[in-house]
Amino acid sequence: MGIDRKRIMVGGVFDIIHVGHIKFLWAAKKIYEPSELIVVVARDSTVKKIKGRPAVFSEKERLEIVSNLKPVDKAVLGYEITDSDSFFRIIHEYKPDIIALGYDQFFNEEEILAKARIEKMSLKIVRLPKFNFNGLCSSTEVRKRVFRLLNTEKEE
Repeated sequence: MGIDRKRIMVGGVFDIIHVGHIKFLWAAKKIYEPSELIVVVARDSTVKKIKGRPAVFSEKERLEIVSNLKPVDKAVLGYEITDSDSFFRIIHEYKPDIIALGYDQFFNEEEILAKARIEKMSLKIVRLPKFNFNGLCSSTEVRKRVFRLLNTEKEE
């Protein structure tokens, strides 16, 4: 008797890993059990296009970090963003059963589902909330805190 294991895919920059990332990855993995969690790490060029600045860690460093997180079964680099189909190419390649999107990921869910139907893929999209923690829950918050600490040190 085979185990009905679902393939769950998430994507992101994962530049400065913080508790929000960890909670997001665990929540995605637990959408369905048993599951295989595939994490797509954004290319350096994608980060620059989306965020308007380079990542702190290179794509290879971010891939290595994410690959070693406990909830992650497989981490892969995404494709360069060249057109509107770039995001779907990785979906087509790995054929997830479920895509988990973060609260701050602005993808057109209907467009993704429509393309999946054309490809005869059965796909579900789940939108996960922001995971708060008594501390820093975003890479931007981490950066701001580091800058504040560095400026405080300079003043002393």
